[in-house]
Amino acid sequence: MKKFFLTLAGAAVLAGSMAVMAPEPAMARHWQGHTQVCRVVVKKRVVWRHGHRHVIRYKVRHCWWRR
Repeated sequence: MKKFFLTLAGAAVLAGSMAVMAPEPAMARHWQGHTQVCRVVVKKRVVWRHGHRHVIRYKVRHCWWRR
């Protein structure tokens, strides 16, 4: 029983030291809502080849930071 109690106490001390190593709350609050959002947009371009109109479709990623 004594050994079991010591392991519980050791686990509590470890958990306390892990909490101290976390970044300060100001930084955590600052980075909390910042996420990068990417959206794939299909763009179209018209080119003339051999007297005919060709539509070229290509995908572009638009990324921005959102709070």
